[in-house]
Amino acid sequence: SESVFIQTWHALPDVPANAMAATDWRLLLEAREAVKKELETLRAATIDDVGGILGLIEPLEREGILVRRSRERLEMEIERFLVLESDGVIAGCAALYPFPEEQAAELACLAISEDFRGRGFGNLLLAEAERRGKRAGFKRLFVLTTRTEQWFEERGFVDSSPDQLPHGKQALYNYKRRSKVLEKSI
Repeated sequence: SESVFIQTWHALPDVPANAMAATDWRLLLEAREAVKKELETLRAATIDDVGGILGLIEPLEREGILVRRSRERLEMEIERFLVLESDGVIAGCAALYPFPEEQAAELACLAISEDFRGRGFGNLLLAEAERRGKRAGFKRLFVLTTRTEQWFEERGFVDSSPDQLPHGKQALYNYKRRSKVLEKSI
């Protein structure tokens, strides 16, 4: 407890107990944050992550927020996914689908577990997707969204339209979902 900690510092000569305790508490808090960051890993997904990703996205698929992905499809496309793992749990994911002929990529399936929302994980996944897109030579990133338009706009995405999508994506666009098309130069 804090009182035991402060009492320990009283035993040190010529050091004001409160000053030492405050300094040491700050160091302990910094150490705790460093350990937390070590427990959070942003990385490419592997086949071993399929179950965790499905557990994360299936509730969003049932609500119609995300397009349904079968386990088989996810397994075939796992190299397109990034995961953010926190203490061994898949806390978030995102996928990047390339359209190299148009120098564009789709950011899809960006999802954060309810237990981990509000911690900046969506921003981390977006930033990593942008880095990977730039590294691959893409000039723009686009998203299709039915509910999170404002979140993407706050991060630099602007309105677009289905006819601005890469040709391969235009052919797959589902007008019944009424997804908003947003894009961002990267």
